[in-house]
Parts: sequence; structure tokens; C-alpha cells
Amino acid sequence: MEQYPDKELEDALKTVRMLLPWRHECLACYVFRMLAHGCDGLKWSKAYRDMRAPRATALERKFPELGGYCDCEVMANVFHPNDAMWELDDEGAIDETRIPQCHSVRLGTIQPCGLWFMRTGVQWGGGMYRNARKAS
Repeated sequence: MEQYPDKELEDALKTVRMLLPWRHECLACYVFRMLAHGCDGLKWSKAYRDMRAPRATALERKFPELGGYCDCEVMANVFHPNDAMWELDDEGAIDETRIPQCHSVRLGTIQPCGLWFMRTGVQWGGGMYRNARKAS
């Protein structure tokens, strides 16, 4: 049986832990965090679904209907940051260097935490983001 050095095992465990969703982390926060490792289809969305919300079987059908054909498009078209919860930079845009901690969700859901709005659908409300206030 091959022996692995303790340091090598520690590094491998750190990598695995980093790629797993945190216990009550929402799908949007997880995908946002994982995009630092690249975008390859719905890889991160499906990984989250498989580990945290296995009953969300329509994810692969619904996200493309909302413009999310890959994880980066999910973050661009399906989820929208709740500006009130993020720090803004000097130009009024979200400061991605100061990422707030996920506000947690119940296990088994793909709904976002309070940091994000989720698009309700092109066919419903013209693609409005759920819980977003309409500008008057």
C-alpha cells in the first residue's frame, strides 16, 4: 500500500473542502465563489444541486430558460446582486473585493439568500427578479 506524505493529504483535503458548498450556503453564493475556478457549463450549479438540493431536478431545464446556459451566465442572468446588501465602490458598482458572507438558506433549496435576487422568468413578469422593488 502506497504511503502519502501528511502534507500532501492535508493539501488534498483543503482542496476538497474548498470545493464543497458550506453547510447553509446558498446556490448563488456557492456558484459566485466557484467561478474563481472557471466556468464549464452548469458544473458548479449541478454540483451544488447534487450535494445540497437533489430534489431540484428541473435546474438544468429552468436555468437555460432564464438565460443561464453556464455558471457564469447563471450569475449574470438568473441571479442579481441585492445592491443594498453589498458594499459599493466609488463608481457605485458592487465592490467584489468585499464579498459579504452568505446569509444562509435551509438545506434542500436552490433559492438564494438575501444577498441575491432570483429571476422569476421571462414569461412571468417580464423577467423581473423576485423580491426586487420596481423603480417608480
